[in-house]
Formats: sequence, C-alpha cells, structure tokens
Amino acid sequence: MSNTQYMSGTGNNFIVDKYSGQKSEIEIISIVADATFDVDGVIFVEKIKDDTVKMHYFNNDGTSAEICVNGIRCVAKYSIDHSYVNTNDINVIAPIGIIKSHVEGDYVTITSDIPSYEKEKIIINDYKCVKSNIGNPHLLVEVDNEQKFDLKQFVNVVKKSEQIKSDINIEIFNQTDKKFIQARVYERGVGETNACGSGALCMFYYLYDNNRVENNSIIIYPGGELEMSIKDHKIHLKGQVTYL
Repeated sequence: MSNTQYMSGTGNNFIVDKYSGQKSEIEIISIVADATFDVDGVIFVEKIKDDTVKMHYFNNDGTSAEICVNGIRCVAKYSIDHSYVNTNDINVIAPIGIIKSHVEGDYVTITSDIPSYEKEKIIINDYKCVKSNIGNPHLLVEVDNEQKFDLKQFVNVVKKSEQIKSDINIEIFNQTDKKFIQARVYERGVGETNACGSGALCMFYYLYDNNRVENNSIIIYPGGELEMSIKDHKIHLKGQVTYL
C-alpha cells in the first residue's frame, strides 16, 4: 500500500501520508491544489512506539488546528494498515494531548474528555447560541431546519459579531428526538464540511448534560453518522473510516 492515501472519516476527506519533516503553509496549499479529491486537510503520521503515533495536521488552507477528531480516526486506521502499530488500541498524539482510539475493521472509536460549555447563551440573529470548547472552540446553534438554513450567511454575521472575539467552528443542529440529531458544520480554516468530530462531541455533551438526548445517540451529518456515548466521564465517538 502506498504511503500517500486519500481517506474519509464520515465524509471528512484527508490526504494522509508518512511524516517526513515539517511542511510550510505554502507546501500544504500546493499539496491540496494538486489533490485528486476535494480535501478538508492534510495529515502526516509519525510512528512513536508500537502503540503510539503522532498526527501532524493542517487545514486545507495551510493553517494548523488544535484537534481534528475525524482526522485522528483516519490516522488510527492508517497506522494499522501501514504496520506503524501492532495493536488495535492506538494512542494518537494531537496538539491537545493523547487521544485513545480503537479500530474494528472500517470503524474507529475515539475516547475523549468532556468538553466545556458556557451556560449563559448569547443571541446572534435571534438565535440562542452556546459557546463550547474541547481544545478548539465551537458555537452550537439550534435551528428548525438545518438543511434549509443559510449557514454561509450566518457565518458572515458571526464573524462580524462583537460577542465572538476570534474565528470559531459553527455547528447548526436540529434535534429529531432523544436519539437522533441532524447537523451541519462550518469549520474555520476549511469552510462548510461534511462532518466534524469535535463539534459532535460538543453537541452531544451539551444536549446530554441538559437531559435532551439519551446515552448512545447518533449525530447525522451530510457525510454520515457518528455514534455517541458517555461512560465514566469520557465520551466515545464511533464512525466509519474509508479509503477514497
């Protein structure tokens, strides 16, 4: 199997390759421009130990990010398939710390700490918004119809808002019932994407902590489903990883 792979974690597409040293922003933008598929980011995988790898992640505009959960899941599968590790339980070193992952065929589960969220909501365009953080910042916005919602226009309003001091990931969602959540996402440095693992963690915990969804819920993005559960003050996120 070639070192360079196109991989998708629930609709988030990445170029994944072996780590061979630091890359500049210009080099990343060049790699993205030459890509066969539209990609959300570029990932380089560095072997550390037989059960540990390090993820070097870049958004498709060349900028770095604190965490990319669906990218981590791709890294875990890539590491097994390229014999970087000798176990299905893999530690992935990300900028925010070590993320534990478990690979079962094409499905990868990551275990995450509990995200934080601010109990006092802020109002933007008459929508009650919740600020949440899991190493990177998210704005959670409940809407009536996530498919028809003008996300691009709302993003522009948020960027001009004095209540948001820096660029932020924006999750819009519609809760179908106590088990299913429909969502779309805008990621800073990328734009609207087909899914967002860190956003899913923030959404799920906020809704669970407010008794609005049950344990073992499913978040449905345009790119596919993410299975969410909580146990012993840890959140587990499971989804499919495929090669393109």
